[in-house]
Amino acid sequence: MEYPETEPAPPVNRYTPDGDEAVELRIDNDQQLIAAAVMDAVPKSDFRALVLIGGYARGEGGFRHVDGKPEPYNDYDYFVVVRGMSHSAIQTLKKTLLELGHFLTTRVGVEVDLAVLKEEALPAAEYSLMHAEMLWGHKVVGGDADILAAMPPMPFAGLGLAEFTRLMLNRGSLLLMNRDALVSGNCNTAQQREQFMKYLFKAVLACGDAQLAAAGQYHPSYSEKWRRLQQLQCDEQERFLPQYEMALQARFHPAYEQYDSADLGQCLQQVTDLWLLTLAHLESVRLDTCSGSWAEYASPAISKGQSAPGLRGLVRNVGVTVRDYGVRELLTNLRWSLRYPRERLISTLPGLLGEQGLVHDSQLVKALGLTTVAGRREMTRSYLEQWHRYA
Repeated sequence: MEYPETEPAPPVNRYTPDGDEAVELRIDNDQQLIAAAVMDAVPKSDFRALVLIGGYARGEGGFRHVDGKPEPYNDYDYFVVVRGMSHSAIQTLKKTLLELGHFLTTRVGVEVDLAVLKEEALPAAEYSLMHAEMLWGHKVVGGDADILAAMPPMPFAGLGLAEFTRLMLNRGSLLLMNRDALVSGNCNTAQQREQFMKYLFKAVLACGDAQLAAAGQYHPSYSEKWRRLQQLQCDEQERFLPQYEMALQARFHPAYEQYDSADLGQCLQQVTDLWLLTLAHLESVRLDTCSGSWAEYASPAISKGQSAPGLRGLVRNVGVTVRDYGVRELLTNLRWSLRYPRERLISTLPGLLGEQGLVHDSQLVKALGLTTVAGRREMTRSYLEQWHRYA
């Protein structure tokens, strides 16, 4: 089946697929509040626009009712577009927006993330999944409504599969956080269990994205994803589709109390198995070869597609290694030092998530840049610290 390179744009007059007037008004009021706060925090001469991205920008945000009142459920993600600001001024602004985001989170009830984007950088913006989705579906809630017109076209059909490898890394890392929470006994409260299930469902949705991307059929709209996934001929589809449907329901209309009696360990294992199977298929397609064993995959000889090409990318990787791991790492672990650190993480994650022995511990220790023998807890801790830095 073939799909057009340019997909019809999403509805611009809605935040949710099926929320009533009260739901839409609540979310719209949040946008006005956040826009006013941001425009007050950014110097008027530098501010160009506040761009809402993600599900609410595409008319696919989630909501629920608390005490009879509608509340948003998903995060509010934004780019604050500025121009003419020096590097030091932007760094100062990022700190200001981080604090403002924390404050606004307490006001609206969901996380508010405010990233900075330079208008001067838009014509040469990286061809990435995030930018392609933003270009396709966004809402300018303050400033120049046509601010993104300077960006080059980014059809989904042209996205490299390494973008989805990165997505699988980020969602698989949530599964590792869940495993760590189970081991630590931090899954007892209702809030902890809800976060646990939310992470599982995020991973399931990412597996759907990866399946579609591997088949050359990716689309950002969840309704379209669901339609296309049902038409795919993939292994384990009969088991996967019910999981995906549950994840969709939780995204749009969360009701996590229904999972109060769920066996979290069993749920985690099911999704981990799905994640491993999906990543193996995605990487086989991306590399155009059988993925082999996870021990083979954990080698620095296999590119995970996260390093910039050419000499410039190599110099950058070495610089990051020296900065973050030290000169000793460059001298004693050269092959990994020539890779961008995100490649270390993708290489080790299957071994940390899978059964003991799937990848030898010595491989994991070397990839993570650890200088001493480490147990699984220590490796997991090191992994998550590095993931938060390089994700």
